[in-house]
Amino acid sequence: MTSLHRAIRKLFPRSRLLRDGWLLIDAVRMTSRPGRSSIQTIKSVLAERAHPAPARALHWVHRNELTTGGIRVHSRHAAAYAEVTGYLIPTLLGCGETELAVRCTKWLISVQAADGSYADPNQGLPYIFDTGQVLRGLLATIDIVPRTAASARRAAEYLCRRAVDGGRAGFDVRYPDTDPKSTHLYVLPPLFQAATLFGEPRYAEIAERCLEHYCRRPDALRIETLTHFLAYEIEALIDLGRKDLAMPVLNQLGCLQRNDGSLRGEGGQEWVCTPGLAQIAVCWYKIGQRRPADKALAWIEAHQLWCGGFYGSYGPRASYFPDVVPAWAVKFYLDAHRLRLQNLLHDARLIESLPAGQD
Repeated sequence: MTSLHRAIRKLFPRSRLLRDGWLLIDAVRMTSRPGRSSIQTIKSVLAERAHPAPARALHWVHRNELTTGGIRVHSRHAAAYAEVTGYLIPTLLGCGETELAVRCTKWLISVQAADGSYADPNQGLPYIFDTGQVLRGLLATIDIVPRTAASARRAAEYLCRRAVDGGRAGFDVRYPDTDPKSTHLYVLPPLFQAATLFGEPRYAEIAERCLEHYCRRPDALRIETLTHFLAYEIEALIDLGRKDLAMPVLNQLGCLQRNDGSLRGEGGQEWVCTPGLAQIAVCWYKIGQRRPADKALAWIEAHQLWCGGFYGSYGPRASYFPDVVPAWAVKFYLDAHRLRLQNLLHDARLIESLPAGQD
């Protein structure tokens, strides 16, 4: 047994050792420094539990930035994830983490394929969805990182080349694991944004045709879909000005929300998909349904791990990354928290604007 394992046994309750022990080992290995004992490092990591939930979540992101660049896929994965690193960048900027956002952008520029695409972290295959999410990040730092505009344009051009019949049949998705196909709605907001920034109406025309195609698909907006995937569709529609399509599904999900704020991960299951719940909270906040969103965030924060992250799923027979911390669960929690803060600040300004005695 290594000194690290012995130190963990001293500080960690036996009942949680099997489930959470590996998370602690990973965190300690990432934060250890020369001349510092394992016990000291563990105590430093565990001391973060005194920080507010959002600060702990940001600490998790910082600890999971690889020395080679990018944010790791999840707490037990060795590689960085271009997709998640990409759509984390607007989140980081919104949290004031400009330096980390810049480092992430520079890494994304360095790993872009010659055709403008971005690959998955496991097989190295180019994915349309991943490229779309990197485009989000590149567009967010286009004014602060040199060469970002060129990379963003290449990514947008790649997406347009992969559109079938100018977008009338969506994107040419090559891999069978991309399901449901309607999650590609989440690629469209950054493509529309690129059209505006680069003065390329062709991008917007293709995105508009893709929007019409994916909204007609039978797999779109199915209430039984895993909430993580379903929320991609819903948030995209809200951002694209199609709240009329998103509202009925969000109202259905509101009826399914439990008293404790949780929501089943997919049809016929009891377990909760953590990133999915955070994403649905984001959607609720965006349409002004604050009560269910606040309840969802309260449930998520009650399940935050000492490391600052969240397991991918919780509950009986949970099957969505149940024993690791996916980076995207942390990302969408931070997005929801920022929207919660914006609502609170809006309320405070309204109260301040009221004449005395009318609050």
